[in-house]
Amino acid sequence: MMTCKSIGTVRCPVTQMSAGNWAKVESRIELDPALAPGLRGLEEFSHVLVVFYLDRIAAFDAAKQLLRQPRGMEDLKPVGVFAQRTKFRPNPIGVTAVQLVSVAGNVLTVRGLDALDGTPVLDVKPYIAAFDRMDATMPAWVEHMMEGYF
Repeated sequence: MMTCKSIGTVRCPVTQMSAGNWAKVESRIELDPALAPGLRGLEEFSHVLVVFYLDRIAAFDAAKQLLRQPRGMEDLKPVGVFAQRTKFRPNPIGVTAVQLVSVAGNVLTVRGLDALDGTPVLDVKPYIAAFDRMDATMPAWVEHMMEGYF
């Protein structure tokens, strides 16, 4: 059995699904106050990874979402769900690297989090380049798909 519980909640002005423009969105992550001591030292980092639960996404429909065109763009060929960062996943979990603006008490202020107001947060981790930055390659369609997203 697997158990996972929310450690906090996203607070931001975005309440409806969006096609992009997340880069300037500033969000507050309000952690359970009992967890505030776990934030000590996080303010020294410029970026964090936020893991969140996509609580407003419909159940995964393998027939429609296992293989699909990225972001529904008809000029792109279908690729598998695990080759995309789509919100439509077998387990509705989001992971985003964001800029850490501030830490105050049990509240983190971040910029660039692509999560709606009220989204449950599962974890926050510091972005550590030695672990998280890779010399990665991506298919050409990714650059086209990301136009206007951030």
